[in-house]
Amino acid sequence: MTPLHILKEKFGYSSFRLEQEAIINSVLQKKDTFALMPTGGGKSLCYQIPALVFDGLTVVISPLIALMKDQVDALRVNGIAAAFLNSTQSYQEQNEILKKVQAKELKLLYLAPESNFIKQLSSYNVSLIAIDEAHCISHWGHDFRPEYLNLAHLKKSLPSVPVIALTATADKLTRKDIVEKLELNNPSTFISSFNRGNIRYTVVPKRNSFDKILDFIEKRKDESGIIYCLSRASTERLAEDLKNEGFHALPYHAGLEKEIRAKHQELFLRDEVKIMVATIAFGMGIDKSNVRYVVHTDLPKNIESYYQETGRAGRDGLDSEALLLYSFADVMKMKRFVTVDGNTEQTEVFLKKLDQMAEYGDLPTCRRKFLLNYFDEATTNYCGNCDVCLTRIELTDGTLLAQKVLSAVSRLQERFGAGYVIDFLRGSNSAKIQEEHKQLKTFGIGADVSKEEWNNIIRDLLAQGYLVKSEGMYPVLQLTEKSTAVLKGLEKVMITKSKEITEVAEPEANYEQTLLQQLKDIRRKIANEENVPAYIVLSDATLLELATYLPHNKEEFLKISGFGQVKIEKYGKQFWDVVAAYCREHNLKSRINLKTPKRIRRERPERETDTKQKSFEFFKLGHSIAEIAERRNLSSSTIESHLAFYVQQGTLLLNEVIDASKISSIQQAIEKTGGNALAPIKELLGDSYSYGEIRMVMAHLEKVRSLQ
Repeated sequence: MTPLHILKEKFGYSSFRLEQEAIINSVLQKKDTFALMPTGGGKSLCYQIPALVFDGLTVVISPLIALMKDQVDALRVNGIAAAFLNSTQSYQEQNEILKKVQAKELKLLYLAPESNFIKQLSSYNVSLIAIDEAHCISHWGHDFRPEYLNLAHLKKSLPSVPVIALTATADKLTRKDIVEKLELNNPSTFISSFNRGNIRYTVVPKRNSFDKILDFIEKRKDESGIIYCLSRASTERLAEDLKNEGFHALPYHAGLEKEIRAKHQELFLRDEVKIMVATIAFGMGIDKSNVRYVVHTDLPKNIESYYQETGRAGRDGLDSEALLLYSFADVMKMKRFVTVDGNTEQTEVFLKKLDQMAEYGDLPTCRRKFLLNYFDEATTNYCGNCDVCLTRIELTDGTLLAQKVLSAVSRLQERFGAGYVIDFLRGSNSAKIQEEHKQLKTFGIGADVSKEEWNNIIRDLLAQGYLVKSEGMYPVLQLTEKSTAVLKGLEKVMITKSKEITEVAEPEANYEQTLLQQLKDIRRKIANEENVPAYIVLSDATLLELATYLPHNKEEFLKISGFGQVKIEKYGKQFWDVVAAYCREHNLKSRINLKTPKRIRRERPERETDTKQKSFEFFKLGHSIAEIAERRNLSSSTIESHLAFYVQQGTLLLNEVIDASKISSIQQAIEKTGGNALAPIKELLGDSYSYGEIRMVMAHLEKVRSLQ
């Protein structure tokens, strides 16, 4: 069977996503392979499908027992022979599994990295080794696990067996470390888009945090969510407080007894508990596809952790939320946690990563762009699905206030952080204010402005480049070249006066809501009978398609994502009975002809702005992109993104903005890579094509699709 045939028959999907097909082909050619794919991007299929093509056994190294059980349950539901070996099993259970391995009755075997069985693999017919969560092998990764270092010998003991290493989060330093430590042989490397377009990113100030959490989850009572806390005590306290408010929440942390942790996790996976309040001990490898939100009550240590943890929301592709409660005090608190005694180099790396996380919390620009740029992925300046992009900002002349801040930083000889500068401006009586500073004439010149307002002003000045913050344990504010013109009164500074969140109007539901609930009820019944979580039977996204397109027969059911031959045979009639009864009752016909390959989710159109209009006007006057960038003191890529907007709107023709001879090649590259991310397309085309040119063609194709 071909990989595509297996994908459809066993897993119920009609096409591959992101880089899946290219990764699978690399593995089938028996090449060592490194795959970086976002959480929810379908990493497991990249070794599960080759496992069904190869004759022998595929061994999967996985760091968590919960992950092993989840994936094995899902494979068995799809009719695939899989098992795991770990410390939770009795000697007899383990012996039964080993007999199946020897009898060649298993296609996939999941092992922990510390498993003794790994040392015996050379005695068996192993066709492939898959190392999941591969970032755990790197000291530079956000979740280093020493036992992963034991895997380095695999290439020596099984030199002819291909290895695929997979992770959802790794920067350049971590990627290099993974390849070196696993001793991969000239691996094929695949980096998919990190964009999780269905997740809305929001950051709010941490003060009155409990009230903000209540407001947030009150609107989501029927949805599953994870709330992350820094300490074990705070998880238990918050879970108890939420229970007292009528929410069904349970704590999860490494200090709980093993049986209690397992019970709480199982209740959450089975949707019997909606909210898991947890430390980061919870979640890695959890495949629960219908987590609708992730809340961070404390600042994560780095962008990789934040990205991975927020990525546990919306794995089914449906709209989801990521909420961060942010306070600079958390940054200072976290600096103590990331310091590594006796290792200055590692401490500096971790402090820099924490500073980048703090920068995210203070962002005045698109949060998605910041995350994607962190992982070396180019994107537009407006995503339409984060709090910054959905906020209407009113600016005001803040030159005088800016001068007060810059003057204070100068008088304090650029040696102090924002907190000290604000106390100095407000004329604080705090004992930490040095006596000689109280004698300076700028001491107290901002007493009429609140701490919060000064914080916002300093944030604006940092964002606009009038100030910079040093790196390290205790960052200080420093002036820049731009500061001089402001201090001399030669440049006006605009700062934020007010912000207003603009909520996107919810479209009317295009699915049958009553039917969706009936489908969830039958799914829960089947899941209880099979003793697996409900989402393993069918995902929320599959049920939503059923309730939207109302398939009337087996052929139409096979067009629903997630319904392969195996699940059709096992569950098809039960779900068909529910859909058929509902359609008879309401006299409804099948809508399967309306189904497109696109995922069901709200599309938020990009909006026109004054800055886009200005770039467009300069271009129509005959200025080149480089000239406009220089004139407007913006990057060329920003100008290109402005013009791409007008290409998508149809206001500009594609051959007006790029060389017509390049269009065909770019289109072919977009089709070949799936067209989801700029980086893979650019890599395929080479240096003679720019990101801007690719972006223009993608915008043009989007316009064409919208007219079809």
